[in-house]
Amino acid sequence: MKEKSKQDFVSYANSFQTVINLGLERITALLNCAGNPQDKLSVIHVAGTNGKGSVCAFLQTMLTKSGKKTGKFISPNMIRVNERISIDGVEIADTDLNRLLSKIESYLPKVKAETGELPSQFEVWTAVAFCYFLERNCDVVVLETGLGGRFDATNVIKKPLCTVITRIAIDHVAYLGDTIAKIAYEKAGIIKENVPLVTLPQDAEAMTVLQDVAKEKNAPLFVTKTPVVGNPEKCYETFSYGDLRNLICGISGYHQIENASLAIETALQLNLSEDYIRDGLKEARHIGRLELVEERILFDGAHNLNGMLALKKSLDRYYPDTEKIFVSAFMKDKDIKESLAVFSGETFYFVSVSDNERSETPENLCRIGNESGVFGSAFSDLKTAISAAKETGKLIVVCGSLYLYMDLWNLIEKNKKK
Repeated sequence: MKEKSKQDFVSYANSFQTVINLGLERITALLNCAGNPQDKLSVIHVAGTNGKGSVCAFLQTMLTKSGKKTGKFISPNMIRVNERISIDGVEIADTDLNRLLSKIESYLPKVKAETGELPSQFEVWTAVAFCYFLERNCDVVVLETGLGGRFDATNVIKKPLCTVITRIAIDHVAYLGDTIAKIAYEKAGIIKENVPLVTLPQDAEAMTVLQDVAKEKNAPLFVTKTPVVGNPEKCYETFSYGDLRNLICGISGYHQIENASLAIETALQLNLSEDYIRDGLKEARHIGRLELVEERILFDGAHNLNGMLALKKSLDRYYPDTEKIFVSAFMKDKDIKESLAVFSGETFYFVSVSDNERSETPENLCRIGNESGVFGSAFSDLKTAISAAKETGKLIVVCGSLYLYMDLWNLIEKNKKK
């Protein structure tokens, strides 16, 4: 079989974002062809609406610090598709990616014959990740769900070490439901019989659902304690959690205290020592989260109401007296009006994400923005919007979609070469 080129990898990895196809029948058949590598792995399964990637980053670093060979599977990628699959912070090499994608692709005709459908790209990536982690003899795998939980491709894991559910909020209503309770039920699909569940104090609706499912599954439920927040070091928070004092977050943003607390509680359930927890928190990295990518250009992956509220809290905390201008793109299926209303009165320059069919048009964003109380202008591309924003002399905050990060990164790299 002809191997995929690097450009093919990009298309192959990202095309699934426009065609979401939930269900476990295809991934189950695909993994059967591959020898069910997932059944031979020790997994920490992470679901939720916001904060999954950061919690996974904290956990991976803590576990690596403890001496465990730790795989991590996340999505989407920010710059390189290889970011999705890593071991101890090192991304999968192109050669391994090429080889495993070709291997998994060879099973697709058989899966289609059995199920009547081809696996989605996300299902292919999930299978590749499991195969890679087993090949490399990972001691533990930190596994992030793609969408939801109950019918997410990662939910083929039968007996994880523990499950983790981050903040639950309204998102992906077309697939997960239009209420917190319905969405929580989908996320709770990862809870397994007699397997500990770690979560945080959720909205009452969500917490009731999680408690009910945990009880039904005889899953011990651990809810994070209230952390004691200290003074930040620039954008990096310091806090104490239980008996652990003066901890430092390696990922910036006020909301990271919540994510870090989840990772700490999970690590405590796994009997990790204080030193590994402390060092892992401090050294964790997760690009695109309140990241100062260039002088006076801040990027944050906030893309829904909960994320925008967290972004506002962080901006008010770290840049209280700084004038800001926002450059944003949003996916069509997001709660755009409610998200923008968080920054009512602010100025937004709207763009679309390049080569992404899900991206809303700048013109529509302007219309929605005006209804939300922001002052919007449409721009043909990110380069033009950033140039105009720089002329204002204000702090530029790029947000609204994680996919916008690659466009920004490419623009900055081109400017460096000039």
